[in-house]
Amino acid sequence: MEPRYAELTKTLIKDIASGVYPVGGILPAEMELAAKYGVSRGTVRVALDHIQGLGLISRRKRAGTRVEAATPRATEYGPTISTVEELVQYGADTKRVVHSARTIVVDVALAAQLGLPPGARWMHIQTSRMNPLSPDYPLAWSHLYVPHEEGTRIRRALDTQQALVCDLICQATGRVVKEVRQTVRAVGVPAKLAAVLGTEPDAHALEFVRQYYDQSGSLFEVAVSLHPADRFSYTTVLERQSDTPR
Repeated sequence: MEPRYAELTKTLIKDIASGVYPVGGILPAEMELAAKYGVSRGTVRVALDHIQGLGLISRRKRAGTRVEAATPRATEYGPTISTVEELVQYGADTKRVVHSARTIVVDVALAAQLGLPPGARWMHIQTSRMNPLSPDYPLAWSHLYVPHEEGTRIRRALDTQQALVCDLICQATGRVVKEVRQTVRAVGVPAKLAAVLGTEPDAHALEFVRQYYDQSGSLFEVAVSLHPADRFSYTTVLERQSDTPR
């Protein structure tokens, strides 16, 4: 069952598109919306945050909430990820769909590309990530690699739980994510994925390779995720370190 804020967000988007709340008009106050749709004021605020992020409304103190557009702007998901906890939040805000899972023997090429142990049995899992507010096409397509034993233990949970794969493995094995090493590069969308992702072959995309290490320094997951450029942006924040007094 999806969260109430997600249900309300969809309803408000439909009402704006159908003219219940016309462009240029002012939305009812938060308490009025809460009463009308039978939800809490907090749920209304979260839904309005999502709608504002889509460019449908603007909010100003004393001026109220103004409807700016009838349809969302181009779908874009732009997380700020600088910690493992924020990476987990990305997983919580999107929906995983599992497309396949099979056991492979890591060959020399794959070992060199991803840092996997050559000759070992790992599970190769293909998934997509969906934005519940814009479900037409996936946000991303991922190739996940986990040790065969861990993959077998979490296989059923992949279909029934939305936690990140690394968290499922940690819950099943007692591992703890100590470090995530990430590499990002610009790539073209492979022709075989273009139709699935709703884009053109070789269209601009970002590829993320994340290697997950546990408390003993052992690699236990590699995720290769492809994000079409028209629906994803990635933000990091760099802060200048203050000088430490000696």
